[in-house]
Amino acid sequence: MYFDGEYRFIGSADPAPAQAAMAAMGTDAWTAETGRQQVYRAHAQTETVGLIFDPDMRHTDATIQPAFARFQPLLEPVMDIIRDFYARNPPPGTISGPGYFQRIILVRLAAGGNIGSHRDNGASLSRAHRIHFPIVTAPGVDFGIAGVVRHLAAGEIWEINNRKPHAVRNQSAQARIHAILDYVLPGEIVQDPDGQLVA
Repeated sequence: MYFDGEYRFIGSADPAPAQAAMAAMGTDAWTAETGRQQVYRAHAQTETVGLIFDPDMRHTDATIQPAFARFQPLLEPVMDIIRDFYARNPPPGTISGPGYFQRIILVRLAAGGNIGSHRDNGASLSRAHRIHFPIVTAPGVDFGIAGVVRHLAAGEIWEINNRKPHAVRNQSAQARIHAILDYVLPGEIVQDPDGQLVA
């Protein structure tokens, strides 16, 4: 979603439980799904585990994948922080009541890998808050949005302006793992570069 700026700090959560779960994941879990990196060239050097995800990138009626049951207890504190942040800071047009998570994915970027510069497009990605929770990262992993480069530390929760060009460089010797959560606030008015949108 477009907003005034590149990054929006949401809060922090303890990454240790999720880090332990990532360390216990086998290779098969990361290589079972290949659609995202095949469809989107910028993500060719990543691997994805869909927790709440639909390949058609729909905006409602999300599919909860079997893997979500395993990771929900680890991510629920992060989800609560996100819900609370937007409840305290309701955007224009938001209909009273809670928002919903339309997508939650785990994304691993290979050591030495890159996510090429791109803008997220499509109806849902333009209307959802795209939020990153770094789980495993290291110095040398840099996120860049419209030329503003930042290292997102493990445990920090950041919304990114995914409608501006953004890219990631992993110059470290280990894979980087983020949870990406797309949060929708029904009725929110979005001042997108392509015109005013309603979430």
